[in-house]
Amino acid sequence: MNKWLKKLTLVGLLSSVLFGSTASLQVSAEERKFEGETVSVGVVGTEYEEIWQFVAEKALEEEGIEIEVVLLTDYNIPNEALRDGSIDLNSFQHDVFLNNWNQENNGDIVTIGYTYAVPTRIYSEKYNSLDELPEGAKIAVNAAPTSLGYNIQTLVRAGLITLDNSEELLPTPSNIADNPKNLELIELDGAQIPAAVLDVDAAFIDNSFLGGTNFVPSDAIYVFGDTPETINIDRVNNIAARSEDSDNPLYLKVVELFQQDDVAAKIEEITQGGSIPAWDIVKEAQKIQTQD
Repeated sequence: MNKWLKKLTLVGLLSSVLFGSTASLQVSAEERKFEGETVSVGVVGTEYEEIWQFVAEKALEEEGIEIEVVLLTDYNIPNEALRDGSIDLNSFQHDVFLNNWNQENNGDIVTIGYTYAVPTRIYSEKYNSLDELPEGAKIAVNAAPTSLGYNIQTLVRAGLITLDNSEELLPTPSNIADNPKNLELIELDGAQIPAAVLDVDAAFIDNSFLGGTNFVPSDAIYVFGDTPETINIDRVNNIAARSEDSDNPLYLKVVELFQQDDVAAKIEEITQGGSIPAWDIVKEAQKIQTQD
């Protein structure tokens, strides 16, 4: 190889290294384009706080984004705090709650991503399936209007009762038209149901109150809302923002960081399987609805 060819080869190698390094830096900068940004997220409940702390550590390490997790103690606070700018996002509610809050408070908060769903579960100390329930079985249901309506709708889907034609969004026992087993619905505050398990034949127990029992989610004798075919998208928990921020790239990056496999595993670990990562299930459910 002559000296000119050697020089050209050396120049080529140097250019490759230099331009290659520049390209790598550009890619790295693009991947961490939100470096140094801070996002505050309001949550309610220690489970959500723990999950979001995991997301915060991940966001800082992978993207340089600092997520401030703000634990709030009242379900009435997060949307107001979001509206007045005290926080950037909140993550504690489902769309039914959000839509109702918007309507009652002239709000304009929107869902920008989904987090997890809490399937409806029925438990029993006496029976292994709904088929075993005897005539006149007592079933404890949550007396809160939205929960009561959903518990009744679940009994309809399970084939135990049918409703009249009133098309109530939140049916009550008065809307039951056919009750072949003469089931008796015992309306209780959700927090009181665990203590009543031994006094009834079956009970709807919210996952947040399951710690007051000997049950784990896998003990449920009936589950509804854990598949694309049965999930109620309106009751999937969400990440919410002010409407003017619905397309904010930084906030959508936070959603992206949440909706990943490691966060899904953390959700299942923290809730012992009581809550299920729902973003993929929601997408499948939306496809099914579009086809229908």
